[in-house]
This record gives sequence, C-alpha cells and structure tokens, in this order.
Amino acid sequence: MIIIVGAGPAGLAMAAELARRGLPCRVIERGQAGESWYHHYDRLRLHTLKQVSALPGLPMPSDYPDFPSRAQFLAYLRQYARHFALPIEEGVDLRRADVEAGRWVLRTSSGILEASALVMATGIWSAPVRPRLPGDERFAGPILHSRDYRNPQPFRGQRVLVVGAGNSGAEIAVDLAEHGIETGIAVRSGVAFVPRPRSAAAMRLAAWGLRTLPASLAARLLQRRDFRHLGLPLPPGSPLAHYPVVGYELPQAVAAGRVTVYPEPERLETGTAHFVDGRSAPFDAIILATGYRPALDPVAHLLDYDTGGRPLLDRYWRSRTNPRLVCIGYTYPTTEGWLQALGRVVRAAADGLTPSMLNIADRVGTLNVER
Repeated sequence: MIIIVGAGPAGLAMAAELARRGLPCRVIERGQAGESWYHHYDRLRLHTLKQVSALPGLPMPSDYPDFPSRAQFLAYLRQYARHFALPIEEGVDLRRADVEAGRWVLRTSSGILEASALVMATGIWSAPVRPRLPGDERFAGPILHSRDYRNPQPFRGQRVLVVGAGNSGAEIAVDLAEHGIETGIAVRSGVAFVPRPRSAAAMRLAAWGLRTLPASLAARLLQRRDFRHLGLPLPPGSPLAHYPVVGYELPQAVAAGRVTVYPEPERLETGTAHFVDGRSAPFDAIILATGYRPALDPVAHLLDYDTGGRPLLDRYWRSRTNPRLVCIGYTYPTTEGWLQALGRVVRAAADGLTPSMLNIADRVGTLNVER
C-alpha cells in the first residue's frame, strides 16, 4: 500500500495517477481535500490559463474564466476527488513517519498506519517563513504573514507595508491600494514581471523550449520586463533562476502613485519603518509576503536538503536517501506554472514506484485518466 499525505493538487493528481496504473493507495489529509485553498486570500486567481492548469484527466469546467478564482479552483479540486472516487481520509494528521523493518510506520492522529511507500504532498502553505525584522518587538501594530491575509477590510484607514514582492506580495499590495488603503511595498532583491498568458498552446510550447534548450540560449529567449525606473529592478543573475510575477498590476499601481516602493527594511520602531536607503515612513500594520518552506516536519529527520531548504530528490522525486519516500510539490519551476508541470511530475514519481520495489501482490481497478 502507498500512502499519500496531503489532498491538495499534488496529492490528488498523484492518487489518480497511481489508480490509473492499478497501484493501491490511500490519501490522508489533516483538513479537507484542497485545504489550503479554503484559506487563501479572496483576490487570488490562478496565474496560468485554466487549459494548462487542470489536473491530469479532468478539464476545468467550460464556464470557468481563463484565470479561475480561489473559490472556483477549490470547487474543481473537490470535483476531481469525487470524479475519480479517490480514497481520501480527511481529518487525519501525520505526526511522524519512520522506517521500521523495511516498512513505513506512520504515527497519526487516528493511530498507526503502515505502508510500503510514502508520498509527501503536504505543500508549503502550512509552513510560512516569518523572518524577524530588527525592532519588530517595538512596532505597535500587527505584523502578520501573507498566509493570514484574506481581504483589505481589517486595514481600512490604516497605512500598510507589504514586505516581499513575489506574486502574493504584489497582489496583496494592489488589493490594498485598490481599496483606498495607503500602501507601501518593500522590494528586497528585485522582481521580474511577465505578462499574463493569452494562449495555452504558446504556454506549452514556451515551457517545452525552456526545458529543453541549453540554459544560455533559453535565458536569452526569456524576456523579463524591466521596471527599475519605478524602483522595481530585475533580480540579479539568470532569468531562469527567478520565479516571475505574472501581470503588470503592481507596476501600474506604482506608476499611478497608489503604491510606494521601498527597499529592504533596516529596522522598525513604534509605528515607523526605517529602510536601508535612509528613508522612513509611518505604518500601522505590516504584512510579510516572505514565502514558505516545505511542510515536511514528519519526515524531516529522514531527508537531506539543499541550501534553499528543499529536499534533495532524484529524477523520480524520490529522496536520495530512501527511494520509498517521494516528495512532490516542494520545488516550483521558474519557466512554467506549477500546475502546468504537475502531470509530468506525477508520471515521473509513479514511474519510480515500481511494483518490485513495493512488493505489491494484488492490483486494484484502474482509472481511465486521459493524457
């Protein structure tokens, strides 16, 4: 038996792929299927077209817009689980996993489970990165992570600083500014912007080319628009190394004077942020759009990591130290959307879980998952 931990997009797609191959699995999820999508901010929409963002085997509904909303994508994930009758056990929290006598022993909130292979698909949402800002203990207002932001309503009449200019930080800053809230955004290391895609075929072709071309040629083909005149410089290094911000809404808001750009905060004082360029400005609240780390605590003692805190995996997404441990959803491509790459990822991961490795005697009924 293969146990998948997490019923988000990666876990659901992996379960469907295993079922298609007749490999028995069960999915455990500490919340509900699609849990993190219940909690994302209201404004969130997919950054990639629905035609390339659907999970393997089930297109998104035809009446969805090109860039589905958070609520629409959540409804789609629930539909996906029902459509393939995926074996999901909700409300089961994995606390620790160990290998004992060649088998996985999982200690969960519902008791002990055993498995021949373990697929971690817990994502990153439950593990926000919250860096300390010097002087944050003296800052009188709230300092929250972007994970806890839902909409501008609690910030009416306030001055808000968003720290971090990735997709979440950019969208939250624009969301606040569009609702009349005085907004600043701190850009620490540059930001690369790309236009919203218009063609699914072009997205697929571009992703294929950027994966297969030599890196030096791919980097020349990958154009990132430069907004340094607005205080939004490109990040250093190859454009292949940076995940882009999709859409030009933030540069447009900055150009219109609705969002003020600052560099990295140097320190905080009561109601004030001081920046490394010598400027200071008053703020009532700070939102840290500072990213996430892989939510792998139950198996952290069994993994090796790279310098960015991501697990070291082989080409089948298996741990380099244990081929019966698969980790999907913790490394995001910079040249295509994560959902766009997901079908390819789960097929490779399933390829690595061979029947001989798993010692599976019986097969289960297969699903007709189209390619």
